[in-house]
Amino acid sequence: MCSITLSGVLAPLQTSLFASGSTRLSDASCIRRTWLDDACWIDHATGWVEGADSLLVDLIEVMAFTQGKRLMWDNWVVEPRLTSVMQLDDRLLPQVVGEMAASLGRLYHQSFDQLFTNYYRSGADSVAWHSDRIGRQQVNPLVAIVSLGGPRTLQLRPMERSLGGADIGMGRVNSARFVLQSGDLLVMGGATQHCWQHSIAKVRQASPRISLTMRAHHSTPS
Repeated sequence: MCSITLSGVLAPLQTSLFASGSTRLSDASCIRRTWLDDACWIDHATGWVEGADSLLVDLIEVMAFTQGKRLMWDNWVVEPRLTSVMQLDDRLLPQVVGEMAASLGRLYHQSFDQLFTNYYRSGADSVAWHSDRIGRQQVNPLVAIVSLGGPRTLQLRPMERSLGGADIGMGRVNSARFVLQSGDLLVMGGATQHCWQHSIAKVRQASPRISLTMRAHHSTPS
């Protein structure tokens, strides 16, 4: 069993070996935590899912993707990516998706019961700077992203209110970037959805990518 490093303390990283087919959770992947400031953190595990490219193909076949709209600067704009929402217990989903949610629940001691899927068809697909809406409904929600397919860079920056006169700690950084490869896990926790924004920028060329976003709907402060 591998371990997760949190502020110098080792804790077990639990994974499941019961996913069917060639796609499974890795028992050799480790999570590394990055503190954005005193209250906000990112967990990143490379290669958390083995056979992630096969899972991408399976999901494209079973999920019904639509093109949504997002309210920006008082206007509704069409999102340059496709989205889909499914229940984690949907029988069309590969078994390993439920295993992901169960493993995250064991690791973070919360129930991940929401699944949102974003499909970036090429480098022309992107998402602008934003924080997840769940941050308006809950205090310190957990948001977990599993990246499948071509690599893309997730960028983070502080919101304007975090850049003002308030002292948010000596450990604060001005921005952060995580290159997410196929099978990587990234979890945004603490007050990240209240104090930081994230985005996926357009690039000249990119292979298709799906991000599986799981949220702990009944999160408690962490």
